[in-house]
Amino acid sequence: MYARLTTFRVKADKFDEMRRWRDQNEAAIYAQPGLREWIGLMEDSGEVVVVALFDDERAAREALPHARALWAKMAPMVEGEPTARFLDVMAARNLASRATAA
Repeated sequence: MYARLTTFRVKADKFDEMRRWRDQNEAAIYAQPGLREWIGLMEDSGEVVVVALFDDERAAREALPHARALWAKMAPMVEGEPTARFLDVMAARNLASRATAA
């Protein structure tokens, strides 16, 4: 498995709107090719970390244009531009077993 780690900050007056947007766009989020799991975490300050787990590095990188299209729709709610890093998944015991079973 391979991960895309995305970080961004939600504008202070857009927290509720971001949560609604996420709920309304769940299908589009999970439509990313090769995506196994998507975990979004938000601090009270509005700092967001998204861990998107993919089948492999190729899938993670090929899904980036899809993610960028989602980010463009989020732009009015976000300060600056989201940043993405790509990481090898060293350990994800329960997720790894689900990936091989699928």
